[in-house]
Amino acid sequence: MTGLAPWEPDADCETHEWRSATGETIRFVTRTEATQRMMPPVSIHTIRVPQAQGGRFRYARHDERLLTIPVVVPGPTTGRDELRRWARALDPVNGEGTLTVVQGAHAGRQIVCAYEAGLDTFAEEYASLGLTTLAFRAADPYWQDGSEQQLVAEVGDTVVTWFPFLPLVLGASDIFAAVTITNTGDVDAWPIITVDGPGTDLNVRNDTTGLAWSFPGTIAPGSTLVVDHRPGHKSARLDGLNAFGRLAEDSVLWPLVPGANRISIGFASGTAASRVTFAWRNRWLSA
Repeated sequence: MTGLAPWEPDADCETHEWRSATGETIRFVTRTEATQRMMPPVSIHTIRVPQAQGGRFRYARHDERLLTIPVVVPGPTTGRDELRRWARALDPVNGEGTLTVVQGAHAGRQIVCAYEAGLDTFAEEYASLGLTTLAFRAADPYWQDGSEQQLVAEVGDTVVTWFPFLPLVLGASDIFAAVTITNTGDVDAWPIITVDGPGTDLNVRNDTTGLAWSFPGTIAPGSTLVVDHRPGHKSARLDGLNAFGRLAEDSVLWPLVPGANRISIGFASGTAASRVTFAWRNRWLSA
């Protein structure tokens, strides 16, 4: 690693990057024996059956995961200032950050998590570097793509914008548009839907699951409605202001299930300026 500090990764090292809630980043050499980067922990729930042996399976769930990443850290002498920066960037009091695979299998996958331990037990054995294991707790146990997928639907348009998977099909219809979105991930993905006016009585339905939400009334020319389906973020904002109360009472902010999702959009009185944009990240069981 000529020209690099002992704790800085080179092109041949497996590397992760931490980005804090405040935007500070750390790239570190990942040593062997990392854990919890593959299948998340599971809880199996069963029920005993009277007058029978054993039990019956009821359901299973994925639990939060604790990732442990053995890393090389700055030394307490020559790297003391950098070590202090790491402590500041990892501080979970600032909120969750993002751990991303930079160099290694499936580079680009990331997971939202918070630092839990590692620098607190760091032993100052060497002047120029240190060896420890950083622990990160992910309340949402799934890895996700580093880049968003996106689809744009426009009234009367037969062209779609997509990346990086095979073309989606968009057809004009009496209900403004019908699209097929393919979630290529392992688990549900949660879209953010941006609607540019004008139009009235918006309805966005996932025909594959039968779930839908509606926004009665008018979205004026130049106005923008953003509906965030993500758990923990669920919201509807019109021109930046809270409009969640304007959603119809039976509305459900639905996920994109793995595989093909047939989506229908109703948006009356739309014009050439009207459009509905879907943005989401595929999510995975493992890095």
